[in-house]
Amino acid sequence: MGLSDGEWQLVLKVWGKVEADIPTHGQEVLISLFKGHPETLEKFDKFKNLKTEDEMKASADLKKHGTVVLTALGGILKKKGQHEAELKPLAESHATKHKIPVKYLEFISESIIKVLQSKHPGDFGADAQGAMKKALELFRNDIAAKYKELGFQG
Repeated sequence: MGLSDGEWQLVLKVWGKVEADIPTHGQEVLISLFKGHPETLEKFDKFKNLKTEDEMKASADLKKHGTVVLTALGGILKKKGQHEAELKPLAESHATKHKIPVKYLEFISESIIKVLQSKHPGDFGADAQGAMKKALELFRNDIAAKYKELGFQG
């Protein structure tokens, strides 16, 4: 299920737009995640008291965590599937400490696609969307495999 060189180019081209303003993109991705799947908020002690979109937008901690999430994901995407070293500590923390189910990674992937469609329609057409969906699926499948190795049934 690997991506072709052309697909990776599409992924990294639009990711360059994300990197131009990671805090805003990260904030929007998390807000989209929490609005679309409110149950995910329960995994975040710092955010579970945020009930409205305005409260979420005003939260410096949420913006900071969105930056952390998308910075880590960008590092993984730039490895073009050769992300074992980056993935292992992430899988370990999400399985053992945070207990994040794979389903929630699907939800955040949907939110990433939605935010990119909204913010970069000219750079995120059908081909780029398909490539990004494949890249995020590769990431999730590899995380799920690591979860299994760790005995986490997320």
